[in-house]
Amino acid sequence: MKASLFKAKISLLPCVNADDSEIENISLGRALIADTWRAQVEAVRAEKDPAKRKALKAALPCFTPSGTFTHVSRAGLVRHSGFISLDIDYKPEKGINTALAGYDLKAAISAVPNVAYCGHSCGGSGYVVIVPIADPAKHREYFRALAYHFERAGLELDPACKDVTRKRFVSWDADPYINTAAQPWALTLPEREHATRETLGRDLDASETAAKVEAVIKSCEANRWDITANYADWMRILAALASTFGEAGRDYAHRISALYSGYQPAETDAKFTSLLRHPADAPAQIGTFFYIARQEIGKHDFDNLGL
Repeated sequence: MKASLFKAKISLLPCVNADDSEIENISLGRALIADTWRAQVEAVRAEKDPAKRKALKAALPCFTPSGTFTHVSRAGLVRHSGFISLDIDYKPEKGINTALAGYDLKAAISAVPNVAYCGHSCGGSGYVVIVPIADPAKHREYFRALAYHFERAGLELDPACKDVTRKRFVSWDADPYINTAAQPWALTLPEREHATRETLGRDLDASETAAKVEAVIKSCEANRWDITANYADWMRILAALASTFGEAGRDYAHRISALYSGYQPAETDAKFTSLLRHPADAPAQIGTFFYIARQEIGKHDFDNLGL
């Protein structure tokens, strides 16, 4: 899909919790480079008090870089913009993207032919990167591959950007990087099995495995993180729990599935029972569960979950 940054349409909301009737469709280019919200963004950046800064940020308009919506949900998507938005946060206090210290990402990103835009996010220290994609139906698959390649370069992407409904606050950058001839990203990351050692750095015994699964699920429950929204990933998660814990994994299956907005207990029961009876239909080990969780939750938050 070849889209123009300045012709692609997105939805703009006056604030993050705006009513559907307040949605306005504008061009992605205008949302990214207009001076309209400069004063508000600079006020956020200048505020030193964390609580006041958070309140100022929450009052900013926001937009959906990946499309237009009647309601900001997957069901409300009218048309995909042909672009995916990537957040590269700079949070040295949490060890996130410390490589950005003193580093001009906008200057370096010009070497990547798939980047259409790069500028500072509303906080002023992180970056937003906009990439055209070849096939909107593969939004999540492209994000998975992009996250992998950025991680190899030492940068962690905000995992929330995998969602086509992702909202982002307006920002302002005095000198953004813009490439109107950016090439659509077309690489996906094939699904495969992942060993526990690959994700956690070491193998776990049975009690450690159960403790880590419990920690992941408790964290997802506490933060309302849904790591099962993608059907293929949901099946792999259930298969991993079934192959590792047998019938004892059913409760885990329900707890993690219940975070999905369309959760149906009977459906989860039926899928889990089928996987117990026919494990070869969707083979997966617990390392794959950890890998999916890490991709969905984010490297920093996942790695800080204790056993």
